[in-house]
Amino acid sequence: MGRWSQYDTDEERLPEGMQRIGYDADSQIYTFRDADGSIWESAPGNRYGHLHKVSDAPYGDEEDGTGPFPPAPADIRPHTASWRQEMMPLLNWFLLVGLFLLLVFWFINRRHGQDLDITCGDQSTPYTIRPGDTCWGIAEDMSLSLDALREENQGLNCDSLQIGGQICVPSV
Repeated sequence: MGRWSQYDTDEERLPEGMQRIGYDADSQIYTFRDADGSIWESAPGNRYGHLHKVSDAPYGDEEDGTGPFPPAPADIRPHTASWRQEMMPLLNWFLLVGLFLLLVFWFINRRHGQDLDITCGDQSTPYTIRPGDTCWGIAEDMSLSLDALREENQGLNCDSLQIGGQICVPSV
């Protein structure tokens, strides 16, 4: 039997793959890690005596077992989030931005429709455009020519009359 001294290293005293990872000075317990990742502790006051297992090896992240630890069994593997779950905070953000933009466009169009109110001269009267009105229909109802209606409303686009907007109809 060989001589033991305090200067022997852990590699000489511990089984292959075992390494010391900690020491608790209060309880005088040494902690070791095995090659497979399981944790072992010594008896209080003993550095190298009989070791007892404290925890099993942690499970690896990889399915094929190429990592430092073996893969976890299928029934206890952590559930990985799908891309939909990962994108859920962004969905809420885009929903708020989209709602904000819809409100802005609605407000702009609402204001645009109100800006169509005009002031007519002494020779004409205002006419509020209703659904289904056309320039030709308005001119016919007022017993006017289409050219007279267009002349009174310079820049009038008969293809896009705004409902609720106003045009000037010349008095006959």
